Amino acid sequence: MEKRHNTTPGLATWPTRKSMVRHGLAMNLPWLAFVNVSFALMLLLRNVLFANIDGQIGATPYLTRIVDTSMLGVIILSAALIVMAWRHIAGIGAVLFICSLLWAMCSYLLISVVQLPHAWPIFVILLLTGMTALYFHPSGLLSFTVPLWLALPVASVALNHGVNLRFAVIWIVFTLILVCGRFILLSWFEEAWRRNQQNQLLISRLDALAHLDALTQTANRRAMETVLEEAVEQGKSFSLIMLDVDYFKLYNDTYGHQAGDECLTRVAQVLKQSVRTPNDVVSRYGGEEFVVILFDCPVNMAEQVAARIQDGLRSAGIAHSASHVSEFVTVSIGIAGKAEGLAGTEVIARADAALYRAKEAGRNCVRT
Repeated sequence: MEKRHNTTPGLATWPTRKSMVRHGLAMNLPWLAFVNVSFALMLLLRNVLFANIDGQIGATPYLTRIVDTSMLGVIILSAALIVMAWRHIAGIGAVLFICSLLWAMCSYLLISVVQLPHAWPIFVILLLTGMTALYFHPSGLLSFTVPLWLALPVASVALNHGVNLRFAVIWIVFTLILVCGRFILLSWFEEAWRRNQQNQLLISRLDALAHLDALTQTANRRAMETVLEEAVEQGKSFSLIMLDVDYFKLYNDTYGHQAGDECLTRVAQVLKQSVRTPNDVVSRYGGEEFVVILFDCPVNMAEQVAARIQDGLRSAGIAHSASHVSEFVTVSIGIAGKAEGLAGTEVIARADAALYRAKEAGRNCVRT
């Protein structure tokens, strides 16, 4: 029986680590974009927020145009990041890298040339935000943080006309904070992934139990009907075998219900050994009735499978002294093929009618 994936909306499990990362990007990149846009607007509106600060610090029109153009670019790229994250479009790393280059250029100009007050906290917060939003995505994390992380020490050297020892110590400590913070967050991400895998395994087991007959280890009726409906909807060709263990009530009366259960289990084993491919579905339809779905199988080939089932039961030699047709367990078989315009229930009805004719003909035989 073909395994089907659970597609329940909102199920908090991911089939692969890659899909979990994509989900994380869809959740975190809008926040990173919001921080980028907020700081970009803050710099664009700096003369409003800080009372014509460009005039106070003597910024040239050329530098202010570079900063303003870069911030407009950051806003546009941030909007693109949101769309790319939600639609799972490739190239996020490249967009993050260009955005970081714009920030790096502005950080150098605003710190070392313009010497804008409060510039340091803005870029430090950007680095922390980037690490928090992208810690589980190495390429995106490096693309966003490395240009900005390198630009700030370069700006410090230019501002101080050399290496400032106090800044160097602070920058090393800050770098350790970033690295250790990422390690801690990543450990929680790995734990979430392990729990996701455990949940997937549990869901798979529960799904298997929900579609499995516990006694015979074949598909149950619900699973068989689902497969049948899907086959009809997809226009697949198949034949359906319905069979019934002959005089099974007499078997239970003679040997007991526990022996009856063992008999059904052995019959199911014969059925599973008689089908042609793993795609064929063997299911317990109810009581002593079984249904076998044979895909891409015309009725004449289904008759060959039915003959193999009967031969298999004769070889199994399950004693049945109360049977009226044989000293061993036998089955009556009805076969129906998929025809154009027939629903799954109609194919079952045809196979059931053929099974009834087999019983009327004396049992232990096949009818189509």
